Amino acid sequence: MHTCYCITIALSKGEKMREMVIGVVAGDPSGVGPEVTAKLLARRRDAAARIRVFASEEAFHSGLAVAGLGALSDSTDFQLVPTQDVAGYVPGKASAEGGATTLAALEAAAAAVRDGTVDAIVYAPLNKQALWLAGHTDIDELHFFRSRLGVSGFCCELNSQGKLWTARVTSHIPLREVADAITVESVLAAARLGAEAVRKVKGAEPRIAIAGLNPHLGEGGAMGREEIDVLLPAIDVLRAEGFDVVGLYPADTIFLQVEEKTIDMVVTMFHDQGQIALKAMGFGQTATVMGGMPIPIVTASQGTAYDIAGRNLADPSGLLAAFDLAVHLGRTNRHGEEL
Repeated sequence: MHTCYCITIALSKGEKMREMVIGVVAGDPSGVGPEVTAKLLARRRDAAARIRVFASEEAFHSGLAVAGLGALSDSTDFQLVPTQDVAGYVPGKASAEGGATTLAALEAAAAAVRDGTVDAIVYAPLNKQALWLAGHTDIDELHFFRSRLGVSGFCCELNSQGKLWTARVTSHIPLREVADAITVESVLAAARLGAEAVRKVKGAEPRIAIAGLNPHLGEGGAMGREEIDVLLPAIDVLRAEGFDVVGLYPADTIFLQVEEKTIDMVVTMFHDQGQIALKAMGFGQTATVMGGMPIPIVTASQGTAYDIAGRNLADPSGLLAAFDLAVHLGRTNRHGEEL
């Protein structure tokens, strides 16, 4: 079966494991990332982990100032790892300068993963347009970390909203390309990857539901054959492997089955199939996990919120949920268990 994460830490006799370290990337300096990072630090100072913040000094101290938490700069509960600041970005606007400053922090975090000095990464909201303006060529953050960490296996984004998870077969690709990317292999990989993560969080085998791709499950092939040719065969394989799978369900009703069928995870075919439902259920508690990485990499559902940047209005609850999930996954990972 496919494994999400697997790190084994071998300790010699009498050697103590170092304190767990969570790396936090402060996000786009033009958005609310630095502000919610500051609020995270204020509310998680007693967490069972050290925090290492990757941000430019200017962006970091700006976030503290906006949140009214300047005294935190003298804290011993976290360490700031200063990264490059590219002058010229302004609050509330996507820019090449803001994107370059964000990229520098992401690169530093990726280097820390390669060095083995962090046990999990949490990143605050960033902006793909700003990254693109700065010359970023990866599709998204998942592919950024995949390339920087030398990951060759299947990766996908997993989403958690408390007790319910989703695993996406495809994510940040144009809708016109989705059907071609739905294969038996990609459905199996997403389901296995998500199931491993959910199993470690819940401590039990998850019940998995598979969403259809086409309206009304394709109406017997009249509106597409993916359900017949791909999804039902994938379900047969998963059941043969011992997974508890229910469905196939139409995408427009699958989330109505969650309570009735005690579903733990929904495998969705593309980005919005699951994201719309999870965010409607509880926007502030939805976190995204980069499945397939060597350590847990987690972010919140919120965006850069340029319209309220610099006004101390940003709600940090999404980042707090992402941080708590990263701590949980990171702690399990450090004990040599599979995630």
